[in-house]
Amino acid sequence: MVTVNATTQRVWVDAAATPDFAPGPVGWMDVVTLAEKAVRVTFAYDAAYLARPDAYAVSPELPLEPGPQALGSMPGAFVDSSADSWGQKLIRRQLRAEGVSLLSEVHALLGVSDEARTGGFRFRELPTAGEEAYVADRAAQVPVVLDLRDLRAAADRTRAGVSSSEQAIAELLDAGTAVLGGARPKALVRRKGRALLAKFPAPDDEHDAIRWEAVSLHLAHAAGLATSRVRTIEIGKHAVLLVDRFDRVGKADAAAAEPGNAGELRIPYWSARTATEDGRDYLDVARVIRGMDAPRDVMRAQLRDLWRRVAFAVAVHCTDDHLRNLGFLRREAAWRLCPVFDVEPDPVQERPRSTAIVGVVDPDAAPAALIALAGELGIKTSSWKRSLAQVLAAVGSWPDVAKRVGLAEDEFAAMDAAIGHRRDALATLLA
Repeated sequence: MVTVNATTQRVWVDAAATPDFAPGPVGWMDVVTLAEKAVRVTFAYDAAYLARPDAYAVSPELPLEPGPQALGSMPGAFVDSSADSWGQKLIRRQLRAEGVSLLSEVHALLGVSDEARTGGFRFRELPTAGEEAYVADRAAQVPVVLDLRDLRAAADRTRAGVSSSEQAIAELLDAGTAVLGGARPKALVRRKGRALLAKFPAPDDEHDAIRWEAVSLHLAHAAGLATSRVRTIEIGKHAVLLVDRFDRVGKADAAAAEPGNAGELRIPYWSARTATEDGRDYLDVARVIRGMDAPRDVMRAQLRDLWRRVAFAVAVHCTDDHLRNLGFLRREAAWRLCPVFDVEPDPVQERPRSTAIVGVVDPDAAPAALIALAGELGIKTSSWKRSLAQVLAAVGSWPDVAKRVGLAEDEFAAMDAAIGHRRDALATLLA
């Protein structure tokens, strides 16, 4: 039973233009909120959507069926489209200015800029569609939208001594120094009609997290994993990481382009957390891959790719490998693993993994767990050893990559401590 203090809000869901899918209505949902939590969600597909031959379930817990479907929480795919911890900090600040003390899951969903939100859905509070329906007043600056020239101008100001790097970054984010702690600051950056994700340093970083992540993504690419293009811009002593968005592609033609969206087409996205329905082990991800409608050779390639990702995460001692840091993109009516993102070495050697490898979270037991995972995924010994050799060769080049991205030499010892021990342990598997 829902108490009298609960509120109910209806949200309409639309499909954005994608390379494989025309825009149009998807359905509606009623969200019952108690305090900040969605305690009951009722979702119904639009009849026109169900009639589409290319219709797909918008979230794993919402099968393609007519009529209302009741859930006890927000659908996972819509959580993926909601504000992250940084965006929620900005939305909370805006709500407080309006006299609202609580941030609900609906606020977190609707408070994100339509241009910036992840994936292929659009959300509106009004029953009639139209570009103006997708842009809430408070969403216009969550996250902050910048031009690449803004970043370069900030870099010029710090080089000229006009402002410190901390002041320049705070001005760019329009957030004030008091709100910068506790989450990774982000912004959307436009460059020649394309939208990039910018990640900024946080004041409480104990090491150069931005350059560490840049090093990791370059190593992942060298290890044979798909990654988005990354580069850094120096703002004084700090670096800002620029990452191409993997859920946007190409230029839309005049008929398909959505105003305010840089003329790009969107790509539907599920985090692995959503796809596995709150999984906690890489075996859950493998189960999802096996359950997807794909030719046998494609499925096997996806399983090999999954194993290589896990091996890479172990080799660089990335322990923040929760399943929202892994995901799937929908292209040509099929879900496939998306490029690697949010991977960074952990300087704390004893920290357990966020996602288990065949039930194992102890980093010291990871090498044996990788062998067990290969067996569960049906990968031959000769195959996983070739993959591991490429991963270790790439990871071994980290000092050169670190110098290239401008990592200070006094951080080398910490990175070597984070990576070296795990890499050496994996190397014994090739003996």
